[in-house]
Amino acid sequence: MQRYVFTAISIGAGVALLIIVAVVCGAFSASAAWLEELYVSRGLLKVSAVIRFLWMEMLVVLAVSIGVAWCVIDLAQVAQKILVCGCAALLLLGLSWTMALYGVLFEPFSALGAGLLAAAGGFVFAGTERGMRKRLLQDVLGLRVSHATFNQLLEADEPPEFEAGVENVTVLTCRIFNYAELSEKIEAADLMKMSNLFLRTVSTFLTSRGAYLDESGPGLVRAFFGMVQSDEKHAEEACRAALELRSQLKTLNQECENRWNQPLCCGVGISSGPLAVGVYGSRGHYYYSGIGAETDFSSRLARANFRYRSDLLVGPETYRLVEGSFEFRPMEMFYDPEADVMTEIYQLLASSGSLDAKEAERRDLYWQGVIYFREQKYEKALGHLTRARAGGRIDGPVEFFIAKTQDALVALEGGSKSREEQLTEEGHARLSNLM
Repeated sequence: MQRYVFTAISIGAGVALLIIVAVVCGAFSASAAWLEELYVSRGLLKVSAVIRFLWMEMLVVLAVSIGVAWCVIDLAQVAQKILVCGCAALLLLGLSWTMALYGVLFEPFSALGAGLLAAAGGFVFAGTERGMRKRLLQDVLGLRVSHATFNQLLEADEPPEFEAGVENVTVLTCRIFNYAELSEKIEAADLMKMSNLFLRTVSTFLTSRGAYLDESGPGLVRAFFGMVQSDEKHAEEACRAALELRSQLKTLNQECENRWNQPLCCGVGISSGPLAVGVYGSRGHYYYSGIGAETDFSSRLARANFRYRSDLLVGPETYRLVEGSFEFRPMEMFYDPEADVMTEIYQLLASSGSLDAKEAERRDLYWQGVIYFREQKYEKALGHLTRARAGGRIDGPVEFFIAKTQDALVALEGGSKSREEQLTEEGHARLSNLM
């Protein structure tokens, strides 16, 4: 950003200096005399009361030069650049007319000439390598990244590469899992307002945290960490953003209840792994995106929060990458048919070391209870899980496993399949149709 501000200032200052020299040399004397005669004939000026402030005209020349140069460099569309130049010209003419009403002669032609030269300089810069890089970033990334990220890419020593390839990234998906229910309870117009509020809140927040906004639609926002800008800590950045997003979603939910008397139940899913990244689309509709199993898995994790009444779920690879930096609780095991193994998903709780003593104790009781459950020691599991209950509030995952443990005890009395067989079958089902 600083480099392009300096460029605009340089172009504007150079043009202003040229015009000021021309004014001193009398290049605009004839136009000033013609304008004075015009205003006198119209009764706006009295010959005996004509006042002219050359210093003010010079300041206007400088301001117009720098302003027009910056707008032409910064704006993406040619139509926008032309519109700015036209508005600047009308403003100068209007200023001249207005000041004449107060007995002051303001000659606008020098400023108009400065604006035209500055615009020409901006257009020339737009055709340079750096100008073309800016247009490329605007075409490919658009508004999918924050201004800070966009400027970092713009100012980088090396231009960003959008070549197709495979990158390890982290996918964060936030979705409204009661969207279908909301569509039946509130009017379509209110549902649209609620959806737009959700999209605006989540998208703005994630891009401000350095994420690349990949997809947004009714009830869903998907963002990538570590794709546009290579970052070895992409999983950690995604988890930190998710923890901060939790409070944003609570505020959003409260606002929806106040405005529409309906809760907005949201879940976040995070998954890390390789994606095929590159520029997709056709001319005029380019966008940078990634395709792979992790995008789908992240979406399924976000939806699975409904099953457990949780809020933040992460996949096994994300857990492996950030295990030491955050506090987690285990959820269920899922069968991975490609690797023929059971894999585990986790609930993200907080940053490492941020849990108080009681929360840490409940986390440990819950964790041990889940272990006992998987070992088919259901009595011990039920005891630990019951003690892990949070006083005064509902802990969805705890209640979920208490219910499953009680069901297992009932099934055990009547005879059932082995727990390993049951887990595998359930894992198959959830992997193919997770909620």
